[in-house]
Amino acid sequence: MDGAYIALRGYKFQFDRTILEIFNNSTKTIEIEQLQDYGYDDYLVQVKYHNTDYTSAQQKQKIKKPLVQLFDQYLKNKTSKFILFIYLKGISPSKKTLSVTELDAILGKIKKFSSIERTDFINRFTIIYAGDFESQYKAVIQKIKDAYSKTEEEAEIYYSVISSHLLDIVTKNRPSVRSKRKTSKSEIDKIIINGKKLIYKSAYIEIVAKEKQLKHLNQLFFKTSLNTEPHERIFIIEVKPTVEVKLLKELVLLLKTKWSKNKTKTIPDTDRFVPFIYFNGIQESDLIKLKVDFQKDGYVISDGYDFMNAPFNIKSINTRPTFTNRLFFKFINKQQDLEKLLNNLDRTGEVYQFFIDSPAPVLFTGKHIEIEVKEIEDIKNII
Repeated sequence: MDGAYIALRGYKFQFDRTILEIFNNSTKTIEIEQLQDYGYDDYLVQVKYHNTDYTSAQQKQKIKKPLVQLFDQYLKNKTSKFILFIYLKGISPSKKTLSVTELDAILGKIKKFSSIERTDFINRFTIIYAGDFESQYKAVIQKIKDAYSKTEEEAEIYYSVISSHLLDIVTKNRPSVRSKRKTSKSEIDKIIINGKKLIYKSAYIEIVAKEKQLKHLNQLFFKTSLNTEPHERIFIIEVKPTVEVKLLKELVLLLKTKWSKNKTKTIPDTDRFVPFIYFNGIQESDLIKLKVDFQKDGYVISDGYDFMNAPFNIKSINTRPTFTNRLFFKFINKQQDLEKLLNNLDRTGEVYQFFIDSPAPVLFTGKHIEIEVKEIEDIKNII
């Protein structure tokens, strides 16, 4: 577990450095984990993080491996410049170029590089000794705050969104697909400012206490008011097959309280709205039990199926709430029904997707928020 924790911090350290580079070079396109950890213009950069007490000899070895990798890359492209951005515990932040003697001392017994190549390489190579993880993280948060006029709390959430964007670029595209392993400040601006496709993954904010994270997510995405727009809001919630039906019932009632407006007779029908709820992964028997429980409590059940063995009826599930029909929520039974609904919405739609392992595939061009959670209780605290 300690090894995994250290690896995660190293991974995040690299992403934090990439985020800073994106914001510091706002007109540039940054290649992520392409050739080296990231690159822009004619620079290729490797990022390393070592939060262990090493001897001087051990520190030299930690520099040697990435340096050799960069040297090998230099032999393939002698017009580029190379940076090793490295955190070594105990070494103060600084920037350093090497002499040939210092380079030879690091390379040791490695003799494959000629003296001419060594001389040219050191003119193109810089070591940047970085500050620690927390200092860099704070610098990233400050950049986000300044760029988008956000509070500290909002910046921490958007940090996760940006990190998730970088992670998707790396994991969804092979290194050979260079055109897709790139991003830029303008691309991130579209994600943040438009707010249509945001992905929040909890692993990226270990510094913030869990309760604080959930509160910030509520304020950022789920804070309601008297003037809340009557949009069609679809809540997609991944559940484990072993989930207790009573927990799902509590969640539906909370969504009904927070995200339905159909209780008062004086409300104009155009201002009424109720949530659509899709429990992704629920067992069919549990979904039936959930609906039966609500029916016993006097609630109207709407899921697009009007009678036994009937086909899914998009007109039926799109029935608007009125004071007379007493609709307070609608169920979506399966993925195919979800897809049909999203393609046939009568009003502006918003998708809020909570996932535990991986989000269900959703093709939707409107506002779409994906939030990673660990348990159902988290969702209740967020919404």
